[in-house]
Amino acid sequence: MQILTTEQYTFWREKAQVLEQDYYGEKVLLLADGTMLKLFRRKTWLSKTAFFTPAKRFATNAKELQRRDIPCPVVIKLYRMKRPYRSVVHYFPLAGNTLRQLLRGGYQTEQEALFKKLAQFITALHDLGVYFRSLHMGNIVLTPNGDLGLIDISDMRCFRNPLSRRLRNRNYHHLLRYKEEWATVPEHIQTLFQPT
Repeated sequence: MQILTTEQYTFWREKAQVLEQDYYGEKVLLLADGTMLKLFRRKTWLSKTAFFTPAKRFATNAKELQRRDIPCPVVIKLYRMKRPYRSVVHYFPLAGNTLRQLLRGGYQTEQEALFKKLAQFITALHDLGVYFRSLHMGNIVLTPNGDLGLIDISDMRCFRNPLSRRLRNRNYHHLLRYKEEWATVPEHIQTLFQPT
């Protein structure tokens, strides 16, 4: 990982739009050139993330998804900041809108077709051995050419074999726990996502 100097970060930050931040600082920046920076803090010093940082996981997962022909961000470079310590991934974002944006924007007329596509997509992920722990509408993108893809991919594992029923069910439980996103979805569509 290359060092991201304070000077370089400040240069990028001056013209960037902060998309996400918390008590500890900025987390996601949209840079002036349309690329993105995602910053990960180390939550504890005695952690496996000291050796395999979230930025490295993001890059590894992007390669695995690309190998499986699943649309996702394209990594440009990994960095490390010293003060404050952050592992950083610089990437081209996946074009499109998240399903959360579409549903909040009144994408009602094609909602049933969209949810059927989502059910097929999740089944395909599971069959390809992709266990995406952060599976929710805000992390699934409908691309301009009509495909579904994944973003925020650091919290994910790719297995060689299809997922077990237990992991599939855990994924569906996670997806369905966002009650407000499912409030307007008809029951016959919700049944496509019920754990078995």
